[in-house]
Amino acid sequence: MQTRADFISQTYTQPDIFSDFLDDFTAHPVTGDIVRIKNENAIRQSVKNLVMTSLGERPFQSYIGSNVYNSLFEPNDFILAETIKYNIQNTLTNCEPRVSLIDVSLISTDDNSISLNIVFAIINTQSVQSLNLILKRVR
Repeated sequence: MQTRADFISQTYTQPDIFSDFLDDFTAHPVTGDIVRIKNENAIRQSVKNLVMTSLGERPFQSYIGSNVYNSLFEPNDFILAETIKYNIQNTLTNCEPRVSLIDVSLISTDDNSISLNIVFAIINTQSVQSLNLILKRVR
């Protein structure tokens, strides 16, 4: 004879290994607390913040960030692409110990913007993540 418990399957929830707040500090609509992001999304946000931050922008932490935005005003050629790739690789190697960088690819567009695709693996997990960013000149 089968019982009702035989039909219920256990669900596995992934533990919260990494967590962070959203960039805009959005409040939860019910509890009013700051919304958290977890695991892969937290690391993707951290990688994005590191790439978008210029060196010296954070007070008392002048070594955190990359010079990607400073490179956007250079002539758009092969040297620029290699400089941006090197800056991203150097930043993620030195400032983000939770990831292992796999690939950085750039696509230049006609409207003075660069499309970045950063592929990385999260340390001690099997997941490979991809982050797409579009960098534009603002001046």
